Amino acid sequence: MDPPADVQLQPGTANTADPSGAPVSEAVVRTNLELAGVPSERIRLYRGFSGDPDIRRAVSDRPYGTVIVDGDHFAEGVRADLEWVEEIVAPGGLVVVDDYGDRTWPGVKEAADEYLAGGTAFELMGVASTSAFLRRR
Repeated sequence: MDPPADVQLQPGTANTADPSGAPVSEAVVRTNLELAGVPSERIRLYRGFSGDPDIRRAVSDRPYGTVIVDGDHFAEGVRADLEWVEEIVAPGGLVVVDDYGDRTWPGVKEAADEYLAGGTAFELMGVASTSAFLRRR
């Protein structure tokens, strides 16, 4: 699920500048997944924000082996995403927390570290660049 727009959007802000400089579009998402070996028929892309109850209902119909958390970059939103993702990722599944440790988005690391310090089913497997990799026990 993603809004996909031409720039990364943050709910509750009027920020139109994209600090990543990366293009965000459905075509880019689909191309990257296909290049990674994910067949197009296995891609479900929902347009919307992870905090939208309708979007959450639509994608909560099955467990997932991989979930990428790259939504709201504020601590409160990241915590909410991790709580929800813990419900939909399959045991043994991988969760990638994007922008972890990125100085542009300090709320991501703050929220993820705080969440991992609590009673969660996730364990931190490692960090590469600005992505944290979690596995659900």
